[in-house]
Amino acid sequence: METEKWKNWLDLTKQYAAESFWKEVFNQSEQPFSGNERVGETISNLMNETKIKGLFPRCDMFEENDQLFIQAELPGISREDVVVSLKDQEIVIQGNYSTLKPSLQYYLKERSDRSFVKSIKLPVKVNKQNINSNLDNGLLTIICPIIKEEDAVPIHIEISRSSPLNEMHNQE
Repeated sequence: METEKWKNWLDLTKQYAAESFWKEVFNQSEQPFSGNERVGETISNLMNETKIKGLFPRCDMFEENDQLFIQAELPGISREDVVVSLKDQEIVIQGNYSTLKPSLQYYLKERSDRSFVKSIKLPVKVNKQNINSNLDNGLLTIICPIIKEEDAVPIHIEISRSSPLNEMHNQE
């Protein structure tokens, strides 16, 4: 039974072979796993983290005065650790969230290091050249000027008695 638990744990580690996984596993204590509690906690924490991975950072999107606003919560992240880009019709927010300090001995470590990528599909067309962003007190604000689509313009079609195709055949 014990070997089956280890096999399951090893299968799970294959899925999470990223550097942050191994930091979390091996920095929990100075000694190797002393019991199933540590393994269970690690697996539980990883499963919870993957469930909320798509939620980080939490965002709001709203329109005001012909501008689309996107606000993202990025507590403790510096400007250098965040990249915002527009790809197709999506705003992409990506970066690194680092809290681990290897020189410290942790007694509780709930905030894990992780990279994040969040794509937000834009509901309207925006002016790509005039997008602005600002990170202030852990709140990233992206401002996108909205491009108003013009109403359809009717085109007058003149109907003649002879079609251009008939005239071409008559000339031959």
